Amino acid sequence: MKIEKDYFTVEFDDSQAAKEAVFNKILEFFIESESFCGESIMQSDYPLIYAPTLLSEIADDILKFKVTDKEDEL
Repeated sequence: MKIEKDYFTVEFDDSQAAKEAVFNKILEFFIESESFCGESIMQSDYPLIYAPTLLSEIADDILKFKVTDKEDEL
């Protein structure tokens, strides 16, 4: 998939396999953190500490975002 913004373009894997991998990764996170509702996610240390790692892994390893600065294309 490709998304055009004013100053950049971002491309990423939106295949069914990628969607399933994201779902599975998030589900693993809920199980590891033992947090299954919004309140427990917000009040527990584990989700607050490790959510950035989860998002980084999803961005880098699954969706594989590729950002192109439009100024570089000129």
